[in-house]
Amino acid sequence: MTPPRIRLRSGRTPRARFHASWSPAGRLKNRTLGLRLLAVLGGMLAVLLTGGTVYATSFLSSLPDVRGLDATLLKGDTVILANDGTTVLADIGVGQGTIGQGGDRRHTVTLNDISPKMQDATVSIEDRTFWTNSGFDTQGILRSAANNFKAGGITGGGSTITQQLAKRMFLSPAQSLDRKAKELVLAYQLSQTYSKKQILELYLNETYYGDEQYGVQAAAQSYFHKDAKAMDLAQAAMLAGLPQAPDAYNPVLHLDATKVRQKEVLDAMVRDGKITPQEETAAYHEQFPIFGASTNYKASHFVNYVLGELRSLGFKPGQEQLVVKTTLDYGKQQLAEQVVRENWQKNLPKMPNGKLSSSMVSLDPRTGQIVDYVGGPDAGADCFTGCDFVSGYAVNPGSSLKPFTYAAAIHDKKITMDTPIADDPSPYVVSVPGSGPWKVYNFDRATHGNPPARVALASSLNIPAVKVELAEGVPQVVDLLRSAGMLPRNPQNNNSTNDPDTAFGPSLTLGGYPVTLLEEASAFATLADYDPKTGIQNGVYHQPEAIMQVTDLKDRLLYQADPSRHARANAIDPNVAFIIASILVDDNNRAPIFGHNSALHLPDRHSAAKTGTTEFYHDGLTFGFTPDLVTGVWIGDTGPQPQSASDPNHHFVGGNVDAVFVAAPAWNKFMEQALKGVRDHWYSKPGGVTPQGGSYFLADTTKVEHFPGDKPSPSPSAGPDFGIPPDPGRGPQPVGQRCRLPLPLPICPSPGPGG
Repeated sequence: MTPPRIRLRSGRTPRARFHASWSPAGRLKNRTLGLRLLAVLGGMLAVLLTGGTVYATSFLSSLPDVRGLDATLLKGDTVILANDGTTVLADIGVGQGTIGQGGDRRHTVTLNDISPKMQDATVSIEDRTFWTNSGFDTQGILRSAANNFKAGGITGGGSTITQQLAKRMFLSPAQSLDRKAKELVLAYQLSQTYSKKQILELYLNETYYGDEQYGVQAAAQSYFHKDAKAMDLAQAAMLAGLPQAPDAYNPVLHLDATKVRQKEVLDAMVRDGKITPQEETAAYHEQFPIFGASTNYKASHFVNYVLGELRSLGFKPGQEQLVVKTTLDYGKQQLAEQVVRENWQKNLPKMPNGKLSSSMVSLDPRTGQIVDYVGGPDAGADCFTGCDFVSGYAVNPGSSLKPFTYAAAIHDKKITMDTPIADDPSPYVVSVPGSGPWKVYNFDRATHGNPPARVALASSLNIPAVKVELAEGVPQVVDLLRSAGMLPRNPQNNNSTNDPDTAFGPSLTLGGYPVTLLEEASAFATLADYDPKTGIQNGVYHQPEAIMQVTDLKDRLLYQADPSRHARANAIDPNVAFIIASILVDDNNRAPIFGHNSALHLPDRHSAAKTGTTEFYHDGLTFGFTPDLVTGVWIGDTGPQPQSASDPNHHFVGGNVDAVFVAAPAWNKFMEQALKGVRDHWYSKPGGVTPQGGSYFLADTTKVEHFPGDKPSPSPSAGPDFGIPPDPGRGPQPVGQRCRLPLPLPICPSPGPGG
């Protein structure tokens, strides 16, 4: 509006001031200022819009990709089963690298393997609009916002099942507006990418139910000892209530609180029409056992061995959801554990000043599959009784190696089983380069004339054994041992298993170089291997096998055992294997030293057996076999080797303390019971063997009168009495953990100092 014109007394009309807002100049100025203000506001709006776009772009780009989710591919437990496919030996959870370590338990199952009652209970208590919402519930968000406003901060709540899944799968648990916004967006994306059934399946497999149990299957098995599919209404309602506060509602620790929460779940199911009030009452009052989480493992030393084998195959136990079917016969395992424990307890009084332990392992000679595996009498105790003395520690084998020395000599036609060997002089003195003369005595410090090789071997005479070894050549014996699966360790070179065969001395045949019980059992299994169709021995070395197959949760086969995969044909000549077995099966051959019907003889069947006793009775071993089963037993002190017979520590004391009394009874008892119901049979004679007068010979070598050097003259003068060189003087030595059964492979390094 233009102001009225003003006239002065003189009648003149004054001119408008230049700065007046209503003046032409003032109006122009106002228009200019307005345009400038609009420009500033427009610029500010543009900046805000651009910043918002940049923030939105940054926000969305920070979200993870929700595609490709599959419940069966989630991290989860590795379940280790016995050979029956049903007996659970161990459930190795996430975070567990070996037995005894803590870890989560996770078992993934499909929605079809989860009780419908559990599905209904979860939806009713957690997200009643689950089947119809778009991943989030608007009313729930508003309620949550009101609660947060009253609390003056982010308190959570209002999350749907899909939001909870998004949070667990992709986000941190931190409470913030940014995290909540991401949760909503991810929930929406999940609802657009997956079906409701897929989302519910993922949720039920990923949810934490307390007591280290992740997923409904693990929780059902832990709390109720049944599968998720088998839960009834009462159990499902109890489990469905746990995720809100798993520790507070833990049914093992806080059953009263759990029952209150169970009632809330049942009420919600009645509200939603999933159950009737009558069903609610019955479920609430139902009584059923509730169990705490258990981490007890069956055959724990074997389980540890299996875990090592899985890693060597490229698997990640405790991180991958695997089902591992092993070779272990759990019935025989229980028998072996009982026999080892009882024999260990029986012999404890014979070692009053030592640390006694014991172990046992059995193999199927046709495949190398491990049938039982007892690393010690008490896996949960200290290392003296709890360490793994099957594959974890190498021990001095004593005279149990002698069959392989004789096998090498027979193969190279140095002797036959009937070749007489002079069991003298005593001591038999051998010059050892760098060590001076070495005196060899028989176990009983006596001589026994000129026994044939079969008697000298079965009766475990030391002087003939060393003579045979020297006639054959120590390197040749080393080669045979390695071919059959044994890796003697050189105590002069940090227990190396890779030294040249010329690095070993004549004490080899008397057990001067440690091996593991599993290695030696596999060598005896090489002797015992045969073709069931012909009954003829094959002499094939089979690498010990602990795993039959590995599958994933979709039952896809990931690994299958194959006895021929690492087999070594003719590791021992089949004809020679038959001759050695024929020597060791005949109780008459060992009668001169052990008498008839000792613990090395099974009265109801054919069997071959050999003992080993180390110097000063530090260790006792027995290995024996039938065509169906090979078993090795060790019992001994875990401390250092005694330095003299007068040392009261670390060895058996008193009478009847050699291997036939401390180890053979355990072998005998186990074999008799383990083979009950198995028919007695023995090997058929191969074509390359000729029988004569009850003995067996290679077809082209039916007679060897004696071997060169049987009676050296003159005999080297006697020096210090070295006896049988012991193991490195530190007792059993640990084997490298990366290669529990060291094999001649690039991935298995030689043990370092002390191992």
